[in-house]
Amino acid sequence: MPGGRIEPAARVTGPPPLLWLAWLCAGATITYVVGAPFWAADYPMMTDFPFHTASSAVLRHYTDADWHFREQFVFQMFAVPYVTLYAVSAIFMVVLPPVVATKLAAALLLSLLPIGLMVLCWGLRKSPLLGLWGLVPVWGVLTHWGFINFVAAMGLFAMALGLALRIVDRPSVKLQGALIAVLILLFFTHVFRFPFAVGMIVVVGLVMRDRVESIKGLFIPAGVAIALFLAWWLTRTELLASEIRWVWPPQWSRMSDASGYVSNIFIGDEDTEMFRRTTLLFALTAAALLAIAIARLRSWPKGGWVVPAHVIVGVAILVSLGLYLILPMEIGAWWYVFPREITAALFLVPALLPNLPRKTWAHLGFVIWTAVGVAPLAELVTDAHREFSTTTVHFREIIRELPKAPKLLYLVYDQQGSRAQNSPYVHLPAYAQAERGGWLSFHFAQFGASPFRYRDPTDPNAVVPPKTPVRWEWSPQLFQLDQHGDFFDWFLIRRVSSPGSLFASDPSIRRVAHFENWWLYHRPRGPTGPPSETP
Repeated sequence: MPGGRIEPAARVTGPPPLLWLAWLCAGATITYVVGAPFWAADYPMMTDFPFHTASSAVLRHYTDADWHFREQFVFQMFAVPYVTLYAVSAIFMVVLPPVVATKLAAALLLSLLPIGLMVLCWGLRKSPLLGLWGLVPVWGVLTHWGFINFVAAMGLFAMALGLALRIVDRPSVKLQGALIAVLILLFFTHVFRFPFAVGMIVVVGLVMRDRVESIKGLFIPAGVAIALFLAWWLTRTELLASEIRWVWPPQWSRMSDASGYVSNIFIGDEDTEMFRRTTLLFALTAAALLAIAIARLRSWPKGGWVVPAHVIVGVAILVSLGLYLILPMEIGAWWYVFPREITAALFLVPALLPNLPRKTWAHLGFVIWTAVGVAPLAELVTDAHREFSTTTVHFREIIRELPKAPKLLYLVYDQQGSRAQNSPYVHLPAYAQAERGGWLSFHFAQFGASPFRYRDPTDPNAVVPPKTPVRWEWSPQLFQLDQHGDFFDWFLIRRVSSPGSLFASDPSIRRVAHFENWWLYHRPRGPTGPPSETP
């Protein structure tokens, strides 16, 4: 019925304390699943996380002269608006150490997955508690790569879609404001997910225009979002405008690899088996709710609104599946592009579940059942992160030997030591910049795909490291001291055997520390050149 009252199936009956307890248990489940792996390790076992921490520190200490960030970087926060994680982390860094602050910020962003799915279920006139199944992809492959912005954007996308459906169902100024705020936050979290959200809002308006009293509530949020996108389009960087080499015809063979792109986190089959177990429990949940809906014929809201609303969610799922089949693996410097879309598609599937029964005890039981289904997956990930922490003890010891604001070149030859499929060691030395400032031999800023970039080397106030070759961080064998080492005073190497031969051509470079497979070398400098203290 157009914009009508909420049907009886959307009401919850029974003792209110049971409903409050259900929500309390849901909050505890989200906190545990999202937070436990972060707190199990000093450094999370995530490939890009060290650079998230370092980039947050750039934002926090940009005006601090002894960190030497201003002479390296300039901001481009609108042209490359991946700002949310760094801004939240920088705020937390006012009172917390850099790594702790970034872990807390990342946990908040990852919690947007279940919260966003809850809002979507609410927008579909169903119990928001169904969105608790959004916890399943929180610790999938994408998070372990460190794609926190993308993962958070999936939750914000679901939130925007839920609010759009709610606005056409029960229009209000508050909902309009909430949708505008979510869209702006999505823009500054992951700009490539932003146009999908705007497009789906347009789809909501087109599908619902003859089924509700008015779709005017979507006009202002959609207008603001389109204006924001057009402004960005005119100022975007060249990298973000890279040509996309579409794969055509669609690569249907990718469907057989889908589970690996979602769940192949660790070496071995334990993670895959755990995801299969969790998927089986979800299937049992869906079957039980469908059986209840068929038996009672009341678990889904009545009227001509509900089917089109669920079709809209289905369209969003199909769009992500289509992109999974036709996007390339790389776009410019961006890596692992098309595999992200299979997670984005599967994440939305729980929104299609039939509604929960109206009894409060059923809501509490559903939350407990979901917690039991998801908690073992979180335990597996937590154990792996805790184990990884034992392999970073010597790294923590060796970076204490570094001075304030070092000019640090790092090479990671040895990628072994953790359960992770994707090396969590390759960017580990970026924590030195996060905690001490200074320069790094490799930095995401050189790609132009961060909210800040390196200054133009011709700028008289610039002190910028030399640019490194593509995939330099994964190819330490490319290092030549005379070509790549002149700028740097400190050299941090992860290698099983001594790397002394790398520095044989310069006898002034001496080893100052060695802890297991970490080696630290130093080249004393005179008073000229960019400042770099010695111990």
